Amino acid sequence: MKKLFAISGLFFVVFISGCGLTVGQVVKTQDFGVATTNIGNVSGEEFLTIRREIIAMNQMLVAIDNTKIAKELRFDRPAYVGRTATRVAAAKALTNYGELLTQLLLEDRTKNLQTVAASLVDNTEEALGSDLSDKKKEGINQLVVDLGGFWVKSKKVKAIKKIVPEYKSVIDRLADLLANDFSLETSGYLKAYELMAKKLKNASIGLVNKGNEYSVLERAVAVDALIMAEKSLSHATEMDKQMRVSIAGLKKANAELVKAINNKDYATDDIKNYAKTIRSLVNTYKVLAK
Repeated sequence: MKKLFAISGLFFVVFISGCGLTVGQVVKTQDFGVATTNIGNVSGEEFLTIRREIIAMNQMLVAIDNTKIAKELRFDRPAYVGRTATRVAAAKALTNYGELLTQLLLEDRTKNLQTVAASLVDNTEEALGSDLSDKKKEGINQLVVDLGGFWVKSKKVKAIKKIVPEYKSVIDRLADLLANDFSLETSGYLKAYELMAKKLKNASIGLVNKGNEYSVLERAVAVDALIMAEKSLSHATEMDKQMRVSIAGLKKANAELVKAINNKDYATDDIKNYAKTIRSLVNTYKVLAK
């Protein structure tokens, strides 16, 4: 599996405190940024995994169920290309936001800021299906403009203080989109994935349990299908649990970051807890992806 995840740790940050942010504010912003980059990465990869495995399970179902005919076949239903692309955009917007915050904390990492800032706006608008207001774009646009001039610490601090409050509602909306898709209690992607796995499991069990009515090769295909279905069901259950906690943590930490940025003395453990939750999500996803 390719390297997807950002690494948290103060060793790679040159603090910009002393120019408007305290060390505590920097730490909270960094923890939130790294965690949000990672939940975005996991979410984007999960959407692609769900689409890929729904196609594979449909293929396997057709192989063991001879009642299926060609005109009924839509192997990627309901994870169609356009629907999946919109969801991947929502995940990328979270990744972009996390990257933007962490890069703003660094002394000499301005090279990619312009690309990340532009990508954040593009992916957010695609995911939400509407243009952001001029007020919400103002901080991002100013950031891009400032890159053409002398980039100083004070400008980075100003950008953070403007972007974090303005983007709070946007991040909440993106989180709600993920919550709908990564729950087994709604009709989103994860539920469709689970239903497909249950359908495949039922079909394969029926064939396996008929014993010597089928050849060894036919049984081998059915056993492969059963294993695929069982793995997918375990995957769905674990992701439902992990994402429920992770998305709730994202929304709570998002609100707390606004308070922390506006008040240098504001104390909260919610951002630290959110970062810890996402580290658990990343580790779990690495296992599930094997």
